[in-house]
Amino acid sequence: MTSKPLLAIETSVPTARVALLDDGGKCLAAAEKTAARHSANLLSLVEEILATAGVDRGGLRGIACGAGPGSFTGLRVGMAVAKGLAFPTGLPLLLESSLAVLARDLVALDDSARFVLPCIDAGKGQIYGRVYECTGHDVIPISGDDWVAEPKALCDLALETLGDGRVVVGGSGVDRYVDVFRSVPFFGQVLEKVQGPSALVLGKLALARLDRGEHDDLENAVPRYGRPPDITRPKKPLLLGIKPAH
Repeated sequence: MTSKPLLAIETSVPTARVALLDDGGKCLAAAEKTAARHSANLLSLVEEILATAGVDRGGLRGIACGAGPGSFTGLRVGMAVAKGLAFPTGLPLLLESSLAVLARDLVALDDSARFVLPCIDAGKGQIYGRVYECTGHDVIPISGDDWVAEPKALCDLALETLGDGRVVVGGSGVDRYVDVFRSVPFFGQVLEKVQGPSALVLGKLALARLDRGEHDDLENAVPRYGRPPDITRPKKPLLLGIKPAH
């Protein structure tokens, strides 16, 4: 019997990424698009990779979604699409930290790193970040909760947390403030224009949880924004034109 693939959706940064993975974590199809808002293109990206792989929505094993932190609007769109696809079919939904995904993307770029600091642009002159230790078999968070801070303050938090050790830094939060990060001798390598958080790594993390029989509560799932959204009045629900699977 042919195994059912898993769909992964990551929208925490301006580039929306989607991927379809088989049970072994092999990428069957993938697509991405950079835009100010993902609501106009995310569903079409999903449909594109499903068509490429010859899979319909009802033939999925589950749906993985990057939970954030990251862009408020991007995370809302990603979650809306993921839940909209999962509800009609009863598919399990799996949420994964976007920083944890990005941490593994950094390790893939420099497997000699002892520590990694994934950074996602938070807007308003701030960055989301968290320090992870590379154990050889996994990437483990060691800085408690996710941070949101100005670039220099984030660097200071990393120094206070580790004190010593080679750190690889990268992500959308680094690209805008690369000079600040490169002024810190403590950092072993500062990577620009990292292609992450990636949908492929997101999917692999979700597959491991599915294999353990885990998933998240579909009805109550919400993004992990990292800080309260700037909402001054109620927003209309996102209507993304998702039709039930046949």
